[in-house]
Amino acid sequence: MTDPAFYSKVADQFGGYPDWPPRTAHYPEGDPEEYFDTVLGSLGSLGGPGAAGAAGAALLDVGCADGRNLLAVADRFARVRGIDLSPGMLEAARRNRTASGLDHVVFEVGDARATGLPDASVDVVSSRRGPLFPGEFHRVLTGRGAVVHLGIGEQDVRALKEAFGRGQNYGRWDRLPLAQEGREQLERAGFRVEQREFRFDEYFHSAEDLRGFLRKVPIFEDFDPVDDQRCLDTFLQRATSPRGIHLARHWFVLVARKAVAA
Repeated sequence: MTDPAFYSKVADQFGGYPDWPPRTAHYPEGDPEEYFDTVLGSLGSLGGPGAAGAAGAALLDVGCADGRNLLAVADRFARVRGIDLSPGMLEAARRNRTASGLDHVVFEVGDARATGLPDASVDVVSSRRGPLFPGEFHRVLTGRGAVVHLGIGEQDVRALKEAFGRGQNYGRWDRLPLAQEGREQLERAGFRVEQREFRFDEYFHSAEDLRGFLRKVPIFEDFDPVDDQRCLDTFLQRATSPRGIHLARHWFVLVARKAVAA
C-alpha cells in the first residue's frame, strides 16, 4: 500500500492531484474509470428515498485523495463520507467540496482498515485505486451493501518497471494475479464478486510529459528526474514510436455484494 506521505508530498507540491500531462489513450476493453463511475452511480438507490434531489444511499469512499472523483458522483447519494490518511490531500478535498457546493459530503482523516464507523452504517464502499480491507468493509455495510473497487493489475506498466528495476507491485507478474487475490479475499469475507479486467494503452507526447506524470503517481514513490534519468532513457529507447511513448496499462474492477444466506 502506498505511503500516505507520498500523497501529502503531491498535495503540497501541486495542491492536490493536478491535471495530468497530455496523452492519448486507447481503450479496446472500455475505460475502467468510466465503468467504475457507472457501476458506483447505479448503487445510489440502495438506501431508498433520501435527501431532495439525491438517492438515499450512504457512501463511504476510502482513499479519497483530493476528492475530485468522489465529488463527481456524490449527487447520486444522500450521505457521502471520504476518508484518507493524507492531511494534505484532505485539505485539497475540502477546498474542492466548498467549490462544488455539495454540503452532504464530508472529508476526514480515517484508516480504511479500521474506520471506527458503526456496524451496518453505510450502503456502499468505494475504493478508486485505494485500499481493500474486505472484513472491515463487510462489517460497516448494510445487508444489501456493496463494494466497488478499482485496482491496479500486476501487469500495469511492466516494461517501465523492468527498465527501472523497481516500482509498484514490482515482480508480481509471476504470482497470483492481483484481481484474483482481491476477489478471493472478498469472497472469504462473505461477498459475491463480479470481476472485470481492463488492458489499455497510453501514449505520452514527450519525455517531459512522462516525467511530470511519474512525479505525481505512486508507480515509483521515490522517482527523481535526475537520479532516474538513465533508467528513463533506457525505457524511452524501447517505448518510443511515431504514436508517442507507450505505457501498457492493466487495471481491474471488482464489484462485491454481500452474500444473502439461503
